[in-house]
Amino acid sequence: MALLTVDRLTLAYGAEIILRDLSFQLEPGQKLAVVGANGSGKSSLLRAIIGELAPVGGSLAVAPRTRVAHLPQELEPGPHESVYQDALHSRPDILRLRGEMADLESALTTAPPDRLDTLLARYGDVQHEYQRLDGYAYDNRVAEVLHGVGLQAAEQALQPAALSGGERRRLALARLLLQDADLLLLDEPTNHLDLEAIEWLEDFLRVNRAGMLIVSHDRRFLDRAAGAVLELHAGGGEWYPGNYTQYVRLRGERRARREKEYEAQQEFITRTEEFIRRYRAGQRAREARGRQTKLDRLPRVQRPPEDRQLRIRLKADTTSQQLFSSDGLRVGYDKTTLVTVPAFVIEAQDRLAIVGPNGTGKTTLLKALMGEIRPLEGRVKSGARARLRYYDQHLADLDPEKTILEELRTASGLPDETLRTFMGRLLFSGDDAFKQIRVLSGGEKSRVALGKLMLDSAGVLLLDEPTNHLDIPAQEMLEEALADYEGTIVFVSHDRYFIDAVASRLWVIEEGRVTQHLGNYADYARRRQRLAATAAAPQPAVSRPAPGRPVSIAQSAERQTTGLEAEITAAEAEVRQIEEQLADHRTYDDPEEVARLSRAHQDQSRRLDALYQQWEQAAGA
Repeated sequence: MALLTVDRLTLAYGAEIILRDLSFQLEPGQKLAVVGANGSGKSSLLRAIIGELAPVGGSLAVAPRTRVAHLPQELEPGPHESVYQDALHSRPDILRLRGEMADLESALTTAPPDRLDTLLARYGDVQHEYQRLDGYAYDNRVAEVLHGVGLQAAEQALQPAALSGGERRRLALARLLLQDADLLLLDEPTNHLDLEAIEWLEDFLRVNRAGMLIVSHDRRFLDRAAGAVLELHAGGGEWYPGNYTQYVRLRGERRARREKEYEAQQEFITRTEEFIRRYRAGQRAREARGRQTKLDRLPRVQRPPEDRQLRIRLKADTTSQQLFSSDGLRVGYDKTTLVTVPAFVIEAQDRLAIVGPNGTGKTTLLKALMGEIRPLEGRVKSGARARLRYYDQHLADLDPEKTILEELRTASGLPDETLRTFMGRLLFSGDDAFKQIRVLSGGEKSRVALGKLMLDSAGVLLLDEPTNHLDIPAQEMLEEALADYEGTIVFVSHDRYFIDAVASRLWVIEEGRVTQHLGNYADYARRRQRLAATAAAPQPAVSRPAPGRPVSIAQSAERQTTGLEAEITAAEAEVRQIEEQLADHRTYDDPEEVARLSRAHQDQSRRLDALYQQWEQAAGA
């Protein structure tokens, strides 16, 4: 039986239709990504499922006795005395049984003999249910989940109201994961999480057996957490098997096929209409009338709707070759060191990403580079002719009382007529120009901030979480613009897909110190996996050579590489076999098989990387 059934669902706000005639089913254990541009109805769908938004047409039904847990985008602090207690109260059923067991234990110490059997029987029933719910391990699970989402002991002791917005979201995510629900509704679950917490969440969801609807703009997260994709577009929805990467490929193929079908039908209609016009009054009039009848009855193929996309183009002034350099820095506030940076040079056209856990000083380091704060130790030397432009993740440089038009006019000095045309590139039209910044959504504010970057021609961009609030199409347009940008980019991000698309170097903050790495995040992750695999690999036993037959170091290395080569050949064959199955379009008729193959491909690829690393070490011995 389906966990969730949506049948011809129509949702609206006032007179505006958000979704029309949407139908799909979610099976138990299925993980479905819901994607689409901002405003396409993703959050509205989740709100309708939990009953916060009434459908104006169609229906949706959750299977009986299904426990539903919802993570909304907007959060309120919990009422409990500490973060830990707030998380503990995610399971009132376990706490109720725990309290009843304590009451029964107290009663058994003072009960008269004729009541003992009744109390013991009840205690056995309660204890059995408590064990079934895994109540004895519940406290440890609470601590594990809180730690996993990045709330350490110090934060766990605080009152929920004392948490920042990001910490509050982490707590809400922990509460949701602890509820052991059958259906999880996750609205932007990776917001405010750092890379370590995001990767922990991916692993947690991968082994979780609940059905899930996941709304997210994090493409790498969707690749790893989802087994199917529901795209909301132009008021409707389309289902795609596989993860996000497979969805992108299938969507492109489907749209290309529909475009060809539309063009072929239009060509047929044009030829038929020409025939009817030519022979309407001649000897073939009867045939012309027949063709007209068939044409009138012909079901029309609709042209695939075009995506509304941001059009971003970033200009760059000429700069000196060496932009930033230092013999080493110690950066922080009020004599408290956040991060130490070894000697470095940032040159023209570098693409440098700064990554690390929340609170480790990434934004502070950006501000030290731009000269907004002074390092506690060391000095940043800036090159000549280096004009900087900073993108603030909190969008604090936007004046909330100004209109969009006024904000762009202040930034550029251009005439209103030119700016009104320019705003179309940012997906603002008509009276949008007169909306005040304070009434805009996060995505709309981000588009205004990007517009200000476009109206400048700085040779160096310092970007702090530039993909926050942007939907996936906007992220893709930004990636393309940055790829074409001829200046230098230094940016902070937790978006691995974005980092891989833009970065050619990384500064990784670990334990209060920056380590520098060539390549993007995927390159760094592979190196980290190889090191972990090498450290975890059992060391071969040292055997004594037979008397009179010494074995050289070279012979020993040769034997080891021969064995590894056989393992590598087998692993490569396994990867090729999986890729052939994934390339077969028939595979996508079974979403569960697609998900299984995707997981197997990731596992085998990681194993192959580890074998390559071991072979390189053995060959170099």
